[in-house]
Amino acid sequence: MIIRKILFLWIFLLFAFQSVLPTSLAEQFKQAGYLEICDTQHGTATFNSLYTYFDELIEFLQTNPVWAQKLYSAKERFIRSKDRDYYSTDFFGFYDESQREGRNQISFYYSTHFHEFICSHYPEFNRVPEIIRFLQACFEIQKSYDNLFNEAAAELGLGTIFSSQHGHPPILFKVIKYFPSYSVTRPHYDGTAFSLFLDSTDNQSLLLSPYKSSFAVDDFSSPVREFPRWYNQNSILLIPGVLLTEFSIYPTPHIVAQSGKIRYATIAFAMRPNYISQKTEFASLPNFKY
Repeated sequence: MIIRKILFLWIFLLFAFQSVLPTSLAEQFKQAGYLEICDTQHGTATFNSLYTYFDELIEFLQTNPVWAQKLYSAKERFIRSKDRDYYSTDFFGFYDESQREGRNQISFYYSTHFHEFICSHYPEFNRVPEIIRFLQACFEIQKSYDNLFNEAAAELGLGTIFSSQHGHPPILFKVIKYFPSYSVTRPHYDGTAFSLFLDSTDNQSLLLSPYKSSFAVDDFSSPVREFPRWYNQNSILLIPGVLLTEFSIYPTPHIVAQSGKIRYATIAFAMRPNYISQKTEFASLPNFKY
């Protein structure tokens, strides 16, 4: 009888102890689809400045098509270089889809290697403040998150996934401006290892769902944020992308809902160095068209 009582007490204490342990990152992704983190390095002051520089860049390139073409040519030349292979993607530079129905957005895909390539191969860009200010702002913010991606990979038991001669993950840094008429009909999966939603001027527009075998529109909702968007801190969300599927970590589908106003957002994408994506079938995603 005494042994049975001791065994029962041990089992009770074991379950009680487990209940106060933090949920593993893999389980957090499985249950919620994301991990919220309080970013104390950057807040609204940092990102509002970034969006001001982005607007200046947009105006400059839209009113100076010769420079826009030169930037496009630099991107095309960069994606033929070896540095491009490190990112396993062709998305770099300026994309103006402001007049494309449904899309109605402008974005810039930044990387440190693309930045260095522009400044070294096209020194004339260094004399354009609208370009240099924006690129430097991207650099200063992006460099803060290398360790975060490394720690997330280590927590998942994937400590070598970003191993390369560069010593840090290949990060694509994306800044987006959505216009009031922006509207898409389906969620999507990111072709990344991790996506880190760093800032948004309208958090409620981001809807997501943990991965499931099938989806309905009602499965998608805006995450409840524990940390507010303040002057000197921010709520950032980490989600898995399709490049972790081989490790049985499935991507989090998400969609940016139409808000009817101008909205800015910043995302950091952790890619896999020199990686060739595998063809994988995922659960189909619902149509949000009303």
